[in-house]
Amino acid sequence: MKTEFSASLAKLLIVFLAIFSLASLQAPISNNVLFPTLHLFTAIACPSPGAQQCGACQVAIGTICVEYWVPAGPSEDTLTATIFTDEQAEFTNIQSASPAIDFTDWPLTPDLVGPFTTSSSFRITSTISEAGYFEIQFLLANNFWGCDFNFGNAACGVHIRQGIAHMIDTAKFAANEPSISGQAVALDTPVPSDNVGGLPTANPCAWDALFPETGTNCIVGAPGGTAYRLGNATGANGISWLQAPGSQDLNAAAAHFVAAGIATGCDGGTGTASCTASTDSRLSGISSTAASHVPSFAIESDNVPRLHLGDSIAQQICYMFTGSYIIPCTYLSARSVCPGCIPESFPGFTTSTTAVNLSWGIYTAAYNSPTGPLPFDSSLYFRYNSRFVSGIPSIQPPNGPCASTAVPTVSAPDYIYLCNTNYDSLTSQMEYAPYLFLSGCDPVVGSTLNNNTRVACPTSQPSAVGGGVMAEDQFGKNAFTLPIFQQTAQFGYLNNGYFRQITNVGTGLPNYFTWLNSWNPSPVQPGTIRQGFKQSTSSASPFVDTSLWGQWIVGNVYDSLMVTNPYSGGQLIDWMILSVQQNFPPASLTYPPPPGTTQTFRFTLRSDLFFQDGRKVTSFDVAFSYLALKSTGAFAGGGAAPVTGITILSPSQFDINLSTVGPFTLLPLTSLPILPGAYWTNSGMSAWNSGINTCTATGATCYPSQYTLTGLGTPMVACALNCASFPASLMNVKLSQTAAGYDPIVNHTFVGSGPWQCGTVTSSGSGTCTSTGSQNPPVGGNYVLTRFGKGLAPASGVSSIYFRSNGNLAAYIWSQDTGDITHDFLNFSVVASCFGAAVTSTGPCAHFQQGIGANGGPIPVGLSQVAIVNRFVGTNWVAPFNWATSPPVGVIPLQPVLYENTLILNPSGVAGCTNPYPTGGYDC
Repeated sequence: MKTEFSASLAKLLIVFLAIFSLASLQAPISNNVLFPTLHLFTAIACPSPGAQQCGACQVAIGTICVEYWVPAGPSEDTLTATIFTDEQAEFTNIQSASPAIDFTDWPLTPDLVGPFTTSSSFRITSTISEAGYFEIQFLLANNFWGCDFNFGNAACGVHIRQGIAHMIDTAKFAANEPSISGQAVALDTPVPSDNVGGLPTANPCAWDALFPETGTNCIVGAPGGTAYRLGNATGANGISWLQAPGSQDLNAAAAHFVAAGIATGCDGGTGTASCTASTDSRLSGISSTAASHVPSFAIESDNVPRLHLGDSIAQQICYMFTGSYIIPCTYLSARSVCPGCIPESFPGFTTSTTAVNLSWGIYTAAYNSPTGPLPFDSSLYFRYNSRFVSGIPSIQPPNGPCASTAVPTVSAPDYIYLCNTNYDSLTSQMEYAPYLFLSGCDPVVGSTLNNNTRVACPTSQPSAVGGGVMAEDQFGKNAFTLPIFQQTAQFGYLNNGYFRQITNVGTGLPNYFTWLNSWNPSPVQPGTIRQGFKQSTSSASPFVDTSLWGQWIVGNVYDSLMVTNPYSGGQLIDWMILSVQQNFPPASLTYPPPPGTTQTFRFTLRSDLFFQDGRKVTSFDVAFSYLALKSTGAFAGGGAAPVTGITILSPSQFDINLSTVGPFTLLPLTSLPILPGAYWTNSGMSAWNSGINTCTATGATCYPSQYTLTGLGTPMVACALNCASFPASLMNVKLSQTAAGYDPIVNHTFVGSGPWQCGTVTSSGSGTCTSTGSQNPPVGGNYVLTRFGKGLAPASGVSSIYFRSNGNLAAYIWSQDTGDITHDFLNFSVVASCFGAAVTSTGPCAHFQQGIGANGGPIPVGLSQVAIVNRFVGTNWVAPFNWATSPPVGVIPLQPVLYENTLILNPSGVAGCTNPYPTGGYDC
């Protein structure tokens, strides 16, 4: 018969064996810091007592003043997101006598910055440069006035788009449009100036072969507004940024339309020369086919600058055809669109899996990042390379120019159907370049050559920057879209007691860490962060969502393997993983990799990861997520593009096998949402659970197992190596759940491992978390998300509380583990040696007998304390950084004050250790 003491010793032995298994992990741990340009920061003394609680300037990043961020949370119990018709309605609400929100999600307009700055009712963030841009888009698969754009390849299409580019002075628009005046700068390429990687703007002056430009701005790194501008706009129809009739630019626009075959000339003349000499820039001899192929201009009406931009360009187009600025006109259909609007929302975001939806022609588009500054490949490659269209046979070789690697999808990132072989080649070279920079070869700011790499180093493969500038050049000379401006921003919020609201350097106030960190001792609505959304989501499904607002909701419910530092887009933090070991060549692997593999990244999951329904997160869930999102072409799955397969080595360790690797690969690769396969597998939950139970049992023969995608159209999963216990069929996603209209809230599949959950989550699924009980609540409705672990004492459970909760961070700090395996093994040896020892106030055992790990104490060390120390063996909370000696930019110093709803978790430096936790310090 076993005694309680002998059973405890047996458990300790098992723990020791687990530690030895961790120590056996192979290969060095990557530092994960991929980019050389990081924001410089300095600590700033808080102007009021209690530096961590003042909600003032604690960190300076360039000119931005922010608070420390905490890699844990949430601090409040509930997050609501109330839906408005537009930002103006949201701003009106927050300024009302009884506002329904605490935080806004959209930059303040110039007229509100002053009042929000001077009023004691509000606070305002520092100015940031938004990681996004605004542009005019074209459906490149459509026919415009008799010209088939042929996916961006038709010469007549280039002329039309270049002509439209000449109609507007983008520099004047950015400077003079009242809703953004003083907050915007013009852009000539679809790459924000603060992009991670430092890509300069290509020299735009030779983009227009008919009307080349000269001047001091004709350089690499040219200021925005240089492209397609022969002279400053003098205004037309009362709009300062429109090129006037008879101006060089509007005449050039007319000449391009003539060159496209839409008209025979201007003012009754013939040829392009009749337009360059015109006094009114009016087309004549308009083709009979022009009126039968009238493009539809979808103009967003819920955002003032986009409305004014779209209206003015539409007026200019109609003027050139008709002599009148009235819209719509015979040659242009102009219609207002907005999210959830009547009569319609913009139809382009939802793509077809069987055909190309030709229901729109031109669109006033905007892109914003939900996570902060992004590398320049995020637009040039992941948005416009044709492997990201909805790949259907009729547009792929041998029938069309779109990439054969594209799969049918309802949420294609390349919904404009740009399929240009040369552009695809350049962006692929950029994406998978062997280096970021190539000294002496890359285009230099101030020079004139966009293809300097080809001239200076003709035998070298371009660097990412060299390839990027050439891709910008190809993009600009074909005018695939017309980039207009990027915006600087300040966000307003109520001055009602909140602090630790995080101003992301690329997205501002609304971001993952604001909702993770913000805390208020007396919120208006108890325990609740009240966020405003200027519009509703387009979907809550990770397979369908494309909007910024949907990404915010999805990103709060599902976690990813790594996250980006909110204060530095160049820093990645290991989030769900202990480590990533990178660049294993095929010859170094102990198994045959999938065909086409050149490199492999090895990931090890944290041992305390659980979904909100209590299921443990496994390597199989990660593999399923990557294969499902890639096979369906989901917007959220773009980072899996180079994946050749996933090889599972254990329940918590797996390899992602890759065809190619570039300077930016790790960031998009590790950004995919991790889904619980049980809810999405085509085989059903019971079959999934059976496979997981078999493969997580002691002595399981499931490893290694290798899963790949195979077949045309929507590919299916194939398995190699050890497949009997977890067959490929389990890894196939249920396609009906990836359809455009699928609602994970109605179907109770909205379950992740993230910090916020949808209602009450049980073993059978999620609850309800909107005012309507379904996704995309209407204006006046809301999302209501709940803290994963709400109602439970800090760090009182493993499977029932978010693994990065503030309570768990307090327990981690108390454990004294650091992630260094030698240190952590010795640390575990200490707590194990203290097992059952009498309470003492001195020596190494004293620490482990009190604090949060002892639930106050002092009590003898038992299995609970040992289990906590064991839980964090090998865990570096901010890996690959060292929190004490080389921390991530702007992270809060150790040991921080932490919050869980009304509970304040003080460190010993604040509360001392005289009294037991929770009155005393959690780290005593």
